[in-house]
Amino acid sequence: MARKKTLLSLLQDYRAEIRASGNAAHNTNVRETQVRLLQRVQEYLYDEIAWPHLRIQRTFDVQAGQRYYAPPDEINLDRVELLEVRYGQQWFDLCPGIEAEHYNTWESDLDERSWPVQRWQIYEDEQIEIWPIPASDADTTTLDGRIRVTGIRKLSPLVQDDDTADLDDRLIVLYAAAETLAASGASDAQLKLSAAQQRKQTLTGNWSKKKTFRLFGGGDGEGWKPKGPPTVHYRDRQTS
Repeated sequence: MARKKTLLSLLQDYRAEIRASGNAAHNTNVRETQVRLLQRVQEYLYDEIAWPHLRIQRTFDVQAGQRYYAPPDEINLDRVELLEVRYGQQWFDLCPGIEAEHYNTWESDLDERSWPVQRWQIYEDEQIEIWPIPASDADTTTLDGRIRVTGIRKLSPLVQDDDTADLDDRLIVLYAAAETLAASGASDAQLKLSAAQQRKQTLTGNWSKKKTFRLFGGGDGEGWKPKGPPTVHYRDRQTS
């Protein structure tokens, strides 16, 4: 009972739970259906819970005049939890959301620039928009201007026999078996579902009682507030 079990191992356990033959040759015609079920169950569980072991941090550097950035490859853009900016050799939260009131202060469409950046939002074509547009490049020595992204990483592929599952093998297998048995009208379908739900409660209960991960900093929604001396922002409107 662990994570990183191979797809082949999941298939063998799943077939045992639904009382199907453990011989791979006997399951050739249904293997694709079984694999897709295991994939779908893992995807459902992945979407439902912010699994701590899948939380990662990645960084990128701002560039002067660049408004949009591609998110780090491993990060699921829909599961981004926090962006921070390195400024004055400290890390500070960026507030989520860019509204008209913010563009009224520094109008990105007019290429008005300032520093430090204060806010972010998801933009079309899987991009991250930063506001205001940075007036200078990141400093590779002090790291000022580096953005740190915290979020849930994308699921690893689960297609080939030696691919490994990102979530607990028993959790995936029990939910998949419960669905299969319920579809066939088996009498023990509810028992399998109850076992799956208990397994999930056990797994999540081990860490949900700990300190909650702080989403988007303090959440005051009033903008970026450094904890150091007052910062003087400046307007830099670029002209061609």
